[in-house]
Amino acid sequence: MNKILLPEKHHPVAQVSYGSVFRTPDTIDVCVTAARRPDLLAATLESFDKNLLSNFEIGRFIINIDPVFGTVDDEEVCIDLVRAYRADAIIHRPEAAGFTAAVKRNWRSTAAETVLHLEDDWLLQRPVSPDIIDAFGKDPSLAQICFNHATKAWDGKRKGTSCYHRQRRAFLNLPVSFKRKVPAFLTCPSFFRGSFLRGAADLLDQNYDPEKQFFSQVNKPLESYVSTFHNIMIGDAPDYYIVDTGREWRQKRGIEKYVLEAQSYWHGEAASGETISDASL
Repeated sequence: MNKILLPEKHHPVAQVSYGSVFRTPDTIDVCVTAARRPDLLAATLESFDKNLLSNFEIGRFIINIDPVFGTVDDEEVCIDLVRAYRADAIIHRPEAAGFTAAVKRNWRSTAAETVLHLEDDWLLQRPVSPDIIDAFGKDPSLAQICFNHATKAWDGKRKGTSCYHRQRRAFLNLPVSFKRKVPAFLTCPSFFRGSFLRGAADLLDQNYDPEKQFFSQVNKPLESYVSTFHNIMIGDAPDYYIVDTGREWRQKRGIEKYVLEAQSYWHGEAASGETISDASL
């Protein structure tokens, strides 16, 4: 495979003192979860650099490249891509793949009070300016500003801007139950309040999908921690900010994804016919 190189960037590592009062400077940390898929990663970096990253000062640039869905050579191409973009990037190369472990590792490596979380299979379709994160300074309970997309298709006009999950709860051990709204934090591209992100990272259980365990009653300490926070979804249909390129990539390779008991599984060609869970991907 030919190497795909982006124009070299010269983003200095910013030294920012946040003090005791929350501020929203243009400096952000960026963390990316990736597999050995250089074509997807190149397109993601290019679209986000053009429409978002070039408008911010970047502090730490962190990426985790899991050894899955590709070869060792593919992984080296991914590293070349990242180094061409950001020579001082923090690159995690675990011996074993694990999506939740990757998210946890990346989030713990951040330091800024605003963090952009990315995955390697999304495209950003329109410009994003720094004033988008001003909302963090206006609302102390706001923990995430999430880009809406066609797969999620969150209907903000009908449901409100904060994404939630209707959680079924038992009542006094009776054979009836009621549903209540609990916050649903997402792992698609989004800005996070850094302190919230690192607190959540410490509580993530690597045996479950990172997104599902925020609301699936499998990780009570995490649910308790996030219960007083909320997120907002930006971008309504049909003018979504981001496009999921991973679904088409999986479909072309016969890879299926399904969820069982708060755990995501992939099965297909890229796994040599084996089923891979979040605990091992």
